[in-house]
Amino acid sequence: MKKILSLVAAAMAFGATAASADPLMKYNYFDVAYQWNDTKGIQGILPTNGVDTKLSISPFENFAFEGGYNYANGDFSKSIRDLVDTSSINYNTWSYGILGYYHWCPGLDFLARVGGNHFNANADIEGDHVTDSADRVYAGVGSRYLLTDTLEVDGNVLYQNVNGALWTYSGTALYTILENVALKADAGIDNESSVTLGAGVRLAM
Repeated sequence: MKKILSLVAAAMAFGATAASADPLMKYNYFDVAYQWNDTKGIQGILPTNGVDTKLSISPFENFAFEGGYNYANGDFSKSIRDLVDTSSINYNTWSYGILGYYHWCPGLDFLARVGGNHFNANADIEGDHVTDSADRVYAGVGSRYLLTDTLEVDGNVLYQNVNGALWTYSGTALYTILENVALKADAGIDNESSVTLGAGVRLAM
């Protein structure tokens, strides 16, 4: 009888743990977050503010499709505005790719991803609408670790073919607040010393 009660208690504890961690360590989700970038890699542009979104769909184990849209808005520096009549500058980036993930052990996954993105920037300069666009490819590796039942921490390294090579090192923390919802915080830095910070939510599906 004691063994049966012990098994029931263990099952209940496992079930509670699984429920509390429901938005975490999943690969079917939608993210939306506010994002700030100090734009150190772009001369003459002040820090930008915007919205970053990401969608991940895993049709089967160890594989997922990833897509996203990022919007950022910034102003030209005063030194440039003193020389020419300019508006603010807008950036739009659409990304798409595939992700492979491997469950190394309970609570620890290793990741590898490849894909591409389409980028454009536009502004009004001296009365003319100016647009610049580019298509890029990216590849990267990362990990996801379930630190506690309600807290996940992730790390990623990403390469993009931007002006030769752009390396970005980033981390994400996810904290469960509801059964399918987690708060999200991001921080990253690239090899041009440009810092990106973000805060938002993840909706697990």
